[in-house]
Amino acid sequence: MTKYQMATVPKKGFAFCRYTIAILLWITVILVFFNIKWIIFIPFIIMLLSGILTVRRAPLIMLYKALFDREGKGETDVLNVSSIRFSHFVGSFFCIIIILFLYVVKIDIVAYVFLGILTILQTIAAFGYCSAQKLYECLVLGKNCCNLGKKIKGGSCSVR
Repeated sequence: MTKYQMATVPKKGFAFCRYTIAILLWITVILVFFNIKWIIFIPFIIMLLSGILTVRRAPLIMLYKALFDREGKGETDVLNVSSIRFSHFVGSFFCIIIILFLYVVKIDIVAYVFLGILTILQTIAAFGYCSAQKLYECLVLGKNCCNLGKKIKGGSCSVR
């Protein structure tokens, strides 16, 4: 038995998930400036459900399978469940901060800054660069490090 729980998901489904969240966040950036603030709840709910349900049953993975990969014959990725769950919860946490500043504290500019940071980080992650998943794997597992992770660990990680 392996020490880490792994999940096999469609490679294109995982990409679909990353790109869809990035696109949703860019749409959110645009719509929030037009005072359509409720839109932040869509990526928040998707990321929160993905973290809770794990990558095997994440909403966007399930949507991809239902729409594009019904037979499950495409290429697959083997992913660390904990690192993906961590990245979804980090995104959810950012959304909670944004929601708190939009609706509770009512300091919109701070919410916009956090939304901009989250959107940029997700866009970087969508293209396969330094994501919360890779930071988790680097710092906790000691592998799959991006440049930031290597700097934090002092250059002691193997790079994929």
